[in-house]
Amino acid sequence: MAVDNTMYFGRPGHLAEIPHPRGGVDDPRNRPTSVFPTASGAARVGRSVEGRRQYALQWEQLWYETYAAIEAIAQGHEGTGPFALIDPGRVNYLTVNQSGATSLYNATDNFTISGSGCTISSTTAQFDRGPRALQWNFTFAASGDLTLDSPSYSWPGIPVVAGVALTFSVYHKGGGTDAIMTVVPALEWLDSTGVALSTTSGAGGTSASSAFAVTSVSGTPPANAVFVKCHVKISSGMSAGSILYLDRFQLERGSSVTSWRPGTGVMPVSVVSLVDGWPWQAADFRARPVLTLQEVS
Repeated sequence: MAVDNTMYFGRPGHLAEIPHPRGGVDDPRNRPTSVFPTASGAARVGRSVEGRRQYALQWEQLWYETYAAIEAIAQGHEGTGPFALIDPGRVNYLTVNQSGATSLYNATDNFTISGSGCTISSTTAQFDRGPRALQWNFTFAASGDLTLDSPSYSWPGIPVVAGVALTFSVYHKGGGTDAIMTVVPALEWLDSTGVALSTTSGAGGTSASSAFAVTSVSGTPPANAVFVKCHVKISSGMSAGSILYLDRFQLERGSSVTSWRPGTGVMPVSVVSLVDGWPWQAADFRARPVLTLQEVS
């Protein structure tokens, strides 16, 4: 199977295609750490749950046209941002708390439900990968729609590239008074202002109390799509006291499900620096340029 190693960078809706750096990508996710002395002379280490990734993209060479597109962003010709970096090295497009099904914050941050008769919470009662799952409680029979929130307050969804297929998958397991429910994942395509263009819904899967099962949907963004929102819809089977446990969320490039990978999201980034490469072969190339980006909230 061919692997798509193309990277995309820029303003959502105006992403530039850039080659994957042969010089390497340095992309650690840093989490602030503090050391506290105790009264007994020992020490305790505290680590923030929050993390930010910094990217250093190191090319051996770039065609001048590609370098000029990156330079325009770095020099402010595309505004102040935030910008998006879609990196094939980060398979899962979702944020840490979303892909980990509430395991980062032990809370439902980055998830929103609509419709009456249901609530969500973080739970250790049932989980697939652990240590937590998202628990969806139904107080009476009603339709339910769970939405995965945008990674940035300034974006209505997750940035996409028109024509590049995506697959959204989720593991689910039923419980409570009725464990058998119809789970339908969906991809809602949005324009640059957040207006819905269309929705691609999956065939749906049936939950059971015996084990976690995976359900997915694949779709290709329409030509004028800039963002996507991921939904999990419950279309039938709910009754008072029904519970649906959700785990291992993944949004990935391609038209089929792969093994689950943890997510760090298509997060907004700012340009830290662009180290100019030196001209090569009559200015056709820039040799060894380095672009450094920082994730921002």
